[in-house]
Amino acid sequence: MKTAITRFLTVLSLVTLSAGLAIAEPSVIQRGASIDPPSLDPNLGTSGPASPVLSDLVEGLVIRGRRGEPVPGCAESWAVSDDGLTYTFELRAGLKWSDGTPLTADDFVYSFRRLLDPTTGARAAGLFFIIEGGQAIARKEREPDTLGVSAPDPATVVIRLEQPAPFFIQLLANSQGVPVPQHVIEQHGRGWAKAGTMVSNGPYQLAERVPQTHIKLVRNPNFYAADDVNIDEVYWRPVQDLGAAFRQFRAGELDTVLMAPPDELGWIRENMPDALHMNPIQATYVLVFNVARPPFDDLRVRRALSLALDRDAMAEQVLRGNVLAAPSLVTPGTGGYPGFEVNELRRPLAARQAEARQLLADAGFGADKPLTVSVVFDTQEENRKIMVAIATMWRGVGVQTELDSVEGRALFGRLRGRDFGVARSSVFAVFDDPYAFLQKFESDNTDNRAGYRNTIFDSTLARANAERNPAARTQLLLDAEGLLLADQPLVPIYWYIGKVLVAKRVKGWLDAPLGTPMTRWLSLD
Repeated sequence: MKTAITRFLTVLSLVTLSAGLAIAEPSVIQRGASIDPPSLDPNLGTSGPASPVLSDLVEGLVIRGRRGEPVPGCAESWAVSDDGLTYTFELRAGLKWSDGTPLTADDFVYSFRRLLDPTTGARAAGLFFIIEGGQAIARKEREPDTLGVSAPDPATVVIRLEQPAPFFIQLLANSQGVPVPQHVIEQHGRGWAKAGTMVSNGPYQLAERVPQTHIKLVRNPNFYAADDVNIDEVYWRPVQDLGAAFRQFRAGELDTVLMAPPDELGWIRENMPDALHMNPIQATYVLVFNVARPPFDDLRVRRALSLALDRDAMAEQVLRGNVLAAPSLVTPGTGGYPGFEVNELRRPLAARQAEARQLLADAGFGADKPLTVSVVFDTQEENRKIMVAIATMWRGVGVQTELDSVEGRALFGRLRGRDFGVARSSVFAVFDDPYAFLQKFESDNTDNRAGYRNTIFDSTLARANAERNPAARTQLLLDAEGLLLADQPLVPIYWYIGKVLVAKRVKGWLDAPLGTPMTRWLSLD
């Protein structure tokens, strides 16, 4: 009898232990990424491919809330001076890095200085030229330690601006404005942001990275709100092929996909409508000209190539109405912006093509000497369709097109190095203001891929940001966009409509025009 009872208790213990182990299994979400981010260093990671992953790893003074609105992050409160030039942030008590090291105001001072230091090579540094001394430091006219960011005490960060910026709090919610760990960077150098050495301060920390396969994140126990993080592990999986990503989603291998394949949208709407999230986002698909490289240094050539394109046909026929044709750069509605009217694109296509042929002839191109254009773009079925359509339309005005398809990271490298004549790109707003688009083409902006320079454009934007009257500021922004579009360093093609797929088991997903929600705001059923 005693032996039987002992066996029963042993079995009961094993069952209980098994149940406990089952309960202890980590919750895991599988999230699709567009490409493998070139870097996870917040100062170096470009805003597009890296920011969804970085938003899980790092946190600045301000973050984006559940609906994309700016809310307190590392700073629990802030105050702005009457002249709009000085921002004082009070940090939360007890902030720590993921390795347990205390995080203080000095970390923010170090990080902003590193971001603006030209030796760092941060492509997004131009976002923060608004900080006092930022642009001069980037030009090597001042030392990084003169930047207008200071720490009067360990819990206070003070940021001084060159001029008022109504969008500054929103700007701080981006991954480029986060702290980076000086104690780790000084030990490991530029290669610090790798599994095994990377230290972060956000809801998650980097556990593993297999190039082109996955980035694994695990909960950061030293995060100040760790108890409010519902999901234990995050796998970010880069999948460039939209069809492959969709198949993985249907098979339950991905819980979120950033873009559903356009060819499958009809089927998705009919068979899994609850999974599809479609909403306008503040981003524009563009062609960028390298204005320093002949023949694209000739405005007549750039203007001809723009006039020859039928954006409506690409949006409606090629992409089946799942985007909006874009005659201009800034997405209408961004920060209340009405959108710039491009009247010449309202003319019939035949009239525009005739003008394009004449412009090309004036530039020295014609039947005896056709213009040949090489367009570099990243490998993706949707991109290929668009490029084939563009090549067909350009053929109508006597232009020969060579399509140069490369992997996503290679495209970013070509854009950064301006190793192209014409390239596909996207301009994403990183805050809800037209300046988020337009500043990408300021002369000294480190993210100015076209190499465009126009001092009148620059000064108009500076006047807009100094203008306190909203209506007058909007007019200055319209004037600036008009100058940009007249100089044509880019060709807007379409405004994005988000086509995100979200599995039924994912809870807490809210669509927002500035990007996908952080994993911190999600839970799993």
